[in-house]
Parts: sequence; C-alpha cells; structure tokens
Amino acid sequence: MKWLIVLGIIIMVGGIIALRFRRQIQMAIYVLRMFKKMRQAGKANEKQVEAKESDQNVPLVRCAKCGTWASQKNALNLRSGVFYCSTACMEQSVKV
Repeated sequence: MKWLIVLGIIIMVGGIIALRFRRQIQMAIYVLRMFKKMRQAGKANEKQVEAKESDQNVPLVRCAKCGTWASQKNALNLRSGVFYCSTACMEQSVKV
C-alpha cells in the first residue's frame, strides 16, 4: 500500500514539474525534431552529391599558359588541342 502512495506522490511531482516547465519541454522536443530533419536532409544531400560526382567524369586539361588543370567543360578552347583555364590566360597568350 505504501508503494502506491509513493508512486502517486512521484507521479504528482512529475506532473507539477511537467506543467511548470512545459514550454521548455516543448522547445526541447522541437529542437530534437529539427535535428532529426537536418540529419535526414544531410543524408539525402550526400546521396545527391555522390550522384553528381559520379556523373562528372569529365577529363581534365592543362592550361597552355599557366599550366593549371581545369575540367574540359570549363576550359576555353582557342584551337583544337590548346586549352586555357580563363580568359586572362588566353588574352596573355595571344598578346605574346
């Protein structure tokens, strides 16, 4: 019988604490749900990035002026076989 009284007192104290701090408890639940959504969005984003990286198997070419490597899609091609990483490199090469 005394265990029921002790259990009843514990439940009452827990209820009073829950009523007193209900806004903080609601905020904690909201933050935990937000972190869960962020984690799920991060996993989905990682899958998208992996898919993009596998699709981008574009060969690299060396700039004829400065020697830096650039993807063939982004490089400037003045004539066949000669690539430049930027317009500045291409202009400098033409001036010389």
